[in-house]
Amino acid sequence: MNQHSAFLELCRWGYANVPGIILHYSKELDIEVEDIGILTAIFYTFERSKPLFQLGVEVGQVIQACPALSKNKLSRRLAHLTRLEIIGLTGSSGFSDKVITLEPLMEKLERFLIRDHAALHQKPSLSNLQILQPEKETELQDYRTQIEQLELKLEEERSRKLLAEMTSQPGNGNFKKVADFIASKTGNLLSLKMSSELKKWMDELQLTPEFLLCMLELCFERSIFAPGEITRIAKDLKEYSISTLDGLESYFTKYVDIEKNGSRITSQFDPDIAAFGSFTGIEMTAEARKKVYYKWRYDWGFAHTMIMKAGEIMCQRTRNGGLEYIDSVLHNWMAKEIRQIEQVEKELREFKSRSKGEKASAGVKKDKQAPVEYELFLPPASKEIKSV
Repeated sequence: MNQHSAFLELCRWGYANVPGIILHYSKELDIEVEDIGILTAIFYTFERSKPLFQLGVEVGQVIQACPALSKNKLSRRLAHLTRLEIIGLTGSSGFSDKVITLEPLMEKLERFLIRDHAALHQKPSLSNLQILQPEKETELQDYRTQIEQLELKLEEERSRKLLAEMTSQPGNGNFKKVADFIASKTGNLLSLKMSSELKKWMDELQLTPEFLLCMLELCFERSIFAPGEITRIAKDLKEYSISTLDGLESYFTKYVDIEKNGSRITSQFDPDIAAFGSFTGIEMTAEARKKVYYKWRYDWGFAHTMIMKAGEIMCQRTRNGGLEYIDSVLHNWMAKEIRQIEQVEKELREFKSRSKGEKASAGVKKDKQAPVEYELFLPPASKEIKSV
């Protein structure tokens, strides 16, 4: 084999991987495919950059090891995993310097293993393991089965009580209407988690029962049953004032269906891009156009309000303008170090003043042109007439 074989170099780099136990318990961890991708990037960075006695990796190291991750997308997912207590995120300095730790994930997985494997002694550390006697294993398994059954009955009883309390209160017939719809579609009684989220949809987000029924129907058609995922969709719809059936279908087609087809990381619904497209009339669903927006936002460092201002100028000055015109405007501002709306207004006023001055000077020059002198010509016959 050639001593400079690229295959050997490929092997030396290792492989990005994630422990298979995360896939096994992904449903109980309430994580999604996108979360598993982020965890894979963290594990890969940890393997390449830190010895075992040092805990955690910095966000900047993850971005360096996985260039496809942008700060914006990584920040969202890390915040989501932190809320789920899957990772720890510490540090008060810049985002790139924050340290990611995996201890919360390991503790959760440890508890799942101890629960599901009788051979593991129920202590808080994996280092303290004991093999139980066969008869005790059987007895423990029976107890565990009984506990699970009791927990299911308790969950059902709590759901019934909660539903009864909600429907007994005046004006809560709508809650029962939506709850019955969910129960009929899922084939189960309303869980405590789903009841809590339903109350949030109706009270906090102020969504009407009819709108909720349409939204839930579209969710269930796509096998979306997780209350947290449905809440994320409901917040998007509320924030961007989507209140019609056409708007619902458009949102699910453009964003939810794309996410379920495996393009969630690159096709995440970005409110800033959606607002920019709605304001300028430019279709922004194409990935190439989103990359142009992210270039202005993160590479050039312009705030969203500045990008919107450039879009406003494009709409005022052109009929068929597009991203190219806005790109030239922002590039001009970057060269002049214009970063605030006040600076833009000042620049526009100065431009108008210069334009008026040039027009006025052009008019003066035109008026001051030398007058045309005409010579009077008298024919010889006129002299003879005068002398007569």
